[in-house]
Amino acid sequence: MGPGLHHIGYWVDDLDSAVQRWGEDLGVGPFQVIEHVPFDSFVLTAGGQHDDRVVFDHSAAFAAWGPVVVELDQVHGIDGRLAAAYGIAPGTVGHISWVVPDVAQESARLARLGCRLINTARSGPISVAWHDGGPLFPHPIELHQHNDVIAGLHDRLVALVALDDR
Repeated sequence: MGPGLHHIGYWVDDLDSAVQRWGEDLGVGPFQVIEHVPFDSFVLTAGGQHDDRVVFDHSAAFAAWGPVVVELDQVHGIDGRLAAAYGIAPGTVGHISWVVPDVAQESARLARLGCRLINTARSGPISVAWHDGGPLFPHPIELHQHNDVIAGLHDRLVALVALDDR
């Protein structure tokens, strides 16, 4: 059996409004918000290019939603090539994600399945590879290298709910 769903991300026009609406309408939250997500490295590989000077400025909000994590993403600035590869459209599924023991190995497997690599990125201990959905999904796939930070995200978000309920 392969990896399971870790989180699902949605593109939104306004992060604050989306967080409020998800809380009021769906009972999801509280959200952990990361404004202008910093990257230690970001390399666009879509179209066979390797470009590490790509603009991708976005803010993200994470919350536990039952057994998975939901991520809401607002884009502030983005390279047109990356925007096209991600298929950014507010209100749509931006990506699904799973955690793997070896990102390079799972990335190669997805490529063999017809899901082309879009980019790789690193932010602190978080290391990811994004692929297009190829014949599997109508949206991108985000692979996360397993580590304690990403593996413990859901539990940390559930703990926020407990704190919020007090």
